[in-house]
Amino acid sequence: MLETLHAPRFLAQIEPFSFLEKSELEEIAQSTDIFYFKEGEKIAKKGETPERYFILAKGFVKTSQEGERLSLLGPKDSFEARALLEGSYALDFIAAEESLLFGIKKEAFLQLLRTHAAFERYYLDDIAQKMDALLKRRSDKDISIFMATKIKECPLQKALIVEAETSILECAQIMSEHKADALIVKFEKGHGIITNTTLREKVILQGLPSSEPAHKIATPRLITMDEEEFLFGALLSLIEHNIQRLAITRGKEKQIVGILDQIDLLSSIASKGHLINFQIQKAQTVEELEGAAKETLTLIKTLQAQGVRTREITRLLYELNAKLYKRLFEILMPKELIENSALIVLGSEGRGEQTLRTDQDNALILRDGFEMDHLESLTQRFTDALLFLGFPPCPGGIMLSQSPWRRSLSQYLEELEEWIFEPSGERVMRFSILFDASCVGGDARLLDTLRQKIFQKTLGQGVFFARFALATTLFETPLSFFSNFVTESKEHEGELDIKKGAIFPLVHGIRSLALQNSCPSTNTLERIRELEERGVLSAEFAIELREAFEFLLQIKMQIQIEKHEKNLPADNYINPSKLGKFERDLLRDVFKITERFKKFITHHFKLNMVS
Repeated sequence: MLETLHAPRFLAQIEPFSFLEKSELEEIAQSTDIFYFKEGEKIAKKGETPERYFILAKGFVKTSQEGERLSLLGPKDSFEARALLEGSYALDFIAAEESLLFGIKKEAFLQLLRTHAAFERYYLDDIAQKMDALLKRRSDKDISIFMATKIKECPLQKALIVEAETSILECAQIMSEHKADALIVKFEKGHGIITNTTLREKVILQGLPSSEPAHKIATPRLITMDEEEFLFGALLSLIEHNIQRLAITRGKEKQIVGILDQIDLLSSIASKGHLINFQIQKAQTVEELEGAAKETLTLIKTLQAQGVRTREITRLLYELNAKLYKRLFEILMPKELIENSALIVLGSEGRGEQTLRTDQDNALILRDGFEMDHLESLTQRFTDALLFLGFPPCPGGIMLSQSPWRRSLSQYLEELEEWIFEPSGERVMRFSILFDASCVGGDARLLDTLRQKIFQKTLGQGVFFARFALATTLFETPLSFFSNFVTESKEHEGELDIKKGAIFPLVHGIRSLALQNSCPSTNTLERIRELEERGVLSAEFAIELREAFEFLLQIKMQIQIEKHEKNLPADNYINPSKLGKFERDLLRDVFKITERFKKFITHHFKLNMVS
């Protein structure tokens, strides 16, 4: 913990403090104190005047508004620069557990904004400066998709258009009703625009009567662009004219179809996720999907390096992969097959918990009575196409090109009967895989029916639940009595398997509880939330499990990306000695939570009585 509590070293790991020189870090440390808060203790209250800029060193802080929890902040998260600039907190900040925070005095923080260019850019950049920094940080390859994306592929705000003689009061009411910050005014020749800024500066500050017509205050020259133009051109136009919005038109008639706001544009460029999505949707061949598949991997690495929370990255990865699967299915498969089947993804991909692209895990549910000529060759073609796109084949053969994983709904249900009433290690594994499935193409109702049958057939089957949950305790937690890591020898000397040690026990234990309680979600974090709502897990234990699981995914993603960069197998082995002191402490805590959870599962399902 000493390394964690050394302010200069800790701050040096966090943007924008990482931009500072060593001497500057030492200086800011003089205005930084350490604060300890007990679980449930309020750190900051909505409406209070902030005196510190806080950064979490250890623990978790939840934000809430009127008692409703909004988000959870973890180690290295900070709050709240906006409050320091605006003079008051907009939310309540409460310690979700025992927490240590660094608190930088307000004046010292604001002084950094005033005197240090990096801080000013980080918090206060205008659009031109942000884009300049963005373009410098990206390679030509990364920006190429953005440059080739048309305006019509970007989200547009609704265009609200009024006549020139409409009163200012009416304009304000229309904007309020539609929660819009801009409105277009139609002149005899051309259009103008009214914004919230216009109303504030020309009406409120200058005292202009609200009964006056809109043309009195509208900015007369509305800058427009056709929806077929490229986003890059829109960006240049915003910068060139020093404006925040463009009116987007369609066709020769130049009909206004929406407003492109600089915030939406920056958001689109920053995430790049929607651009990949559009690339997937437009693809007509397998080869055209290849670029999107590669860009997805690049995006995941970029987001991880930028410190985006792992649960958000895995969620995005699932959405993009699901869309890629769906589009590939549409490109390769006959329409009648798509209409009479459900393409499902299984395992970690079905749960939306993939940290990097891993082996194929997929299957096909066919409608009862439906038959398709050459189905074997069609499904093999699909598997081969996924291989071409960078999805390695599943070593266990869990792919729709294999006959056990392309069956009718009735055939799956028949096998489920065997899995439930005569469970074995292999059958429990297959049951688990299918229970975690998500539909990514075809008729999702087939999977919905299968899941409902699973709940119906397992209802009240206490012996089955116990045998199913028993796998939770299959592997030892790699932590000794004295809280030292227990690592392996030979091939993985000095390493431990984080999946066996913690990820699998948490996933399978939560899955067992979700099955017993007929929880519809497949994602582990969502299942924890549902189990908490049903009173199966206490609120405190649910928080611990959620944060422990997210930390494990974070470490797993970090290690797998490092191995991928070195062309090593993206396995689940980590070397604890290569983690930072803070991460090692957290990993120990996570293993302790995992061990407590195993005991909870053992007691809940009475596993000691299972022979």
